[in-house]
Amino acid sequence: MSAPDMAPVPVSKTGTGSSQPDGVIFLQVEGLVKQFPGTLALDHVDLTVRHGEIHALLGENGAGKSTLIRQVCGASQPTSGKILIEGAQVALPSPHAAAARGIAVVHQHFNLAPQISVAENLFLTEGLPRRAGIFVDWSETFRRARTLLARVGLDLDPRREVSQLRPDEAAMVAIAKAIGADAKLIILDEPTAALLPAEVAVLFGHMRRLAAEGHAFLYVSHKLAEVFEIADRVTVLRDGRNAGHWTREQLSRRSIIEAIVGSQKTFTEEALDAPVQPGEVLLSAAGARGGRVADMSFELRAHEILGIAGLPGGGAEEALDLLYGRYPMTGGRLVIGGAEVTLKSPRDAKAAGLALVPKDRHAESLLPGASVRENISLPNLNQFITDPVLRLIRRAKERTQAEAIGRRLSVKMSGVEAPIQSLSGGNQQKAILGRWLASGARIFMLNSPTAAVDIGAKAEIYALIREIAANGAGVLFTSTEVEEFPRVCHRVLVFRDGRIAGELLGKEATEANILNLAAGEGE
Repeated sequence: MSAPDMAPVPVSKTGTGSSQPDGVIFLQVEGLVKQFPGTLALDHVDLTVRHGEIHALLGENGAGKSTLIRQVCGASQPTSGKILIEGAQVALPSPHAAAARGIAVVHQHFNLAPQISVAENLFLTEGLPRRAGIFVDWSETFRRARTLLARVGLDLDPRREVSQLRPDEAAMVAIAKAIGADAKLIILDEPTAALLPAEVAVLFGHMRRLAAEGHAFLYVSHKLAEVFEIADRVTVLRDGRNAGHWTREQLSRRSIIEAIVGSQKTFTEEALDAPVQPGEVLLSAAGARGGRVADMSFELRAHEILGIAGLPGGGAEEALDLLYGRYPMTGGRLVIGGAEVTLKSPRDAKAAGLALVPKDRHAESLLPGASVRENISLPNLNQFITDPVLRLIRRAKERTQAEAIGRRLSVKMSGVEAPIQSLSGGNQQKAILGRWLASGARIFMLNSPTAAVDIGAKAEIYALIREIAANGAGVLFTSTEVEEFPRVCHRVLVFRDGRIAGELLGKEATEANILNLAAGEGE
């Protein structure tokens, strides 16, 4: 598809409080090229960011977003093309040079040292105020820190350790640090990945106010709902090239998605229309409780995708952990395949035919130093062992199965012996899902399976979930992105305070209805 290049068009006031008519251009990238051996990472890319603007940069993993940011912040040098700051062409040979020009980057984990105070983090780069050039002047350090925090609207004790902050507070401390270094353009790379919906709203409120004061933001995210809420303009990259520029008034979900994934690809993100034809009951819980789950009763049938929704801490994620034996049930009954079971551990759950994809793939799923093959075969090693004592593994058989799963799921990789870390987030997640396809599991429990993956990979994962259910399994699905439930699930159970507050079927499972039930407003 093609989209009009709207870069020269003045930004109109949008209600985000972020931009002024005919806003002065701060950053202009013209024809930027970055060539690596055998790879053209950026192919004549253009980008314009104005003072007082929140500009979203979108694209699949590998589209060139990170490479572009590295050129703009001085971490890497372009092969050719121009970077202009306020109309003057500049060279940015280092991050220090970019910072001196008013460009700062806040990465997903906020560039903060967790074990020291907020004040120390704020002045870590420039150095703490000192008396006689020797002793740290803590009184002056905390005074300056309070002043800087007030500039970003944050009422926070600067003596607090960063590890004690909420994620939205940490994000704003990182932004305050950038503003303290006189940043005029703040690049935010997936800043809401670890934030709750209420925390996202707080962060966006701060961003709008700072943009109204003239600060510019380049906002990188995979979450389209957030982009539509906060962005004044959007630029999409695909395969290292510009795929389109839009003002806020021109935005449409379909045009953005087509630009991201390419109009030649099929992309299904609509809600499920056809009602499920349920099979036999695979799992039933009656009064199950344990941990934060106070009372849980439901049935999951073959061919069904059942959503488990709720606000963080409300019991949805905890329900999956309880069912998988990650902590003990203290009461109630579980019946799997017609037989009552007691699941004391994940080993018991796996033996009963359950599969779990945890929320944090890096901390809980991946073997980071291992190959794709080893990651796919992890729960199925007993299939390849030749000797029960020596535990020798049939590598050829293991490799064949991993290759078959990789082909079936269209995992993009150089081969199954490639390090799992060399894959994009979406392909890592497909490999994690794929490991369970050969395990014989009939109950799949998926906790935020599309977290931190690009929109094209999301579509492929949605299709895989539907295929798993169509083949006779039952799927329990939960997500921190409420908009996913109507796209993925046949029905949704909404948790509140550790109990099921309500059930939503088909088209009733809207974002508004889910949130109302989760918050206690939809009885």
